[in-house]
Amino acid sequence: MADVAGPASAGLVAARPAGRRTVVGHAAAVWAVRLAAVLAVAVAWEVIGRRDALFVAPFTTTVRHLVDLWRDGQMAPAMWHSNQALLIGFPAAAAAGLPLGFALGRLRLADRAFGYFLDMMLVVPMIAAVPVIIVALGLTLTARVVVVVLFALPFVALYARAAVRVVERPLVEMAEAFGASRRQRWQTVIVPSAFAPVFTGLRVGLAHAISGMIVIELTLIPAGLGGLIVNFRSAFAAGDLYGVTLMILVEGFVLVGAARMLERSIARRLGKTDV
Repeated sequence: MADVAGPASAGLVAARPAGRRTVVGHAAAVWAVRLAAVLAVAVAWEVIGRRDALFVAPFTTTVRHLVDLWRDGQMAPAMWHSNQALLIGFPAAAAAGLPLGFALGRLRLADRAFGYFLDMMLVVPMIAAVPVIIVALGLTLTARVVVVVLFALPFVALYARAAVRVVERPLVEMAEAFGASRRQRWQTVIVPSAFAPVFTGLRVGLAHAISGMIVIELTLIPAGLGGLIVNFRSAFAAGDLYGVTLMILVEGFVLVGAARMLERSIARRLGKTDV
């Protein structure tokens, strides 16, 4: 028995470093592709800007102006003013959208009664509702939060609805056969099975929440990052204009990346390795 166990355990020990090297190599390849894509975009941006510097600021000029905006104190207040609506609106959209999507996905009557309105929220451009919200709530933080919620909630809810619908019926029936309560079925079968689509919906909703945050400032409330864009556009300050745009892109990448890291952390706790 000792002779059999010895080689087997030695093989397991030898396999672990090889597996780790594979994971590290895969991560390095992923980051290499990402950096290459960013570099390609930056180079193309620089070339286009050099050819048409009047309307398109080169990438290096954009970065320099962005740094100057932070140094002279214009960017920090604008970032805080804009992100107040995002910090309040997106969690509210997630808190309302997930239960709504779960209910529509598992309750046929509720889906038939309210699913149509949720689908309509995707068809009707949310920007059309912005003037109505401003008239009702005024030029306030509440109005900006409502716009962010309206931009994000339909996507969060629809992805959640689709996620719980595709849960395999035999898994639910097996849980019922073992005497699992409704709460236990949700905790052990439905939610873990719907994990990946739900987080995809949250990331898509976050992207649209950022869009809503900027759209309302560009259209009716010229403040924050949107206000800076309006001011620099009116002054034909291409470098500053593209600097603010680059800051919005960086924020979006950071927030979506953080959401992806959170998804992977929760997936490891749930024992999922394919996320």
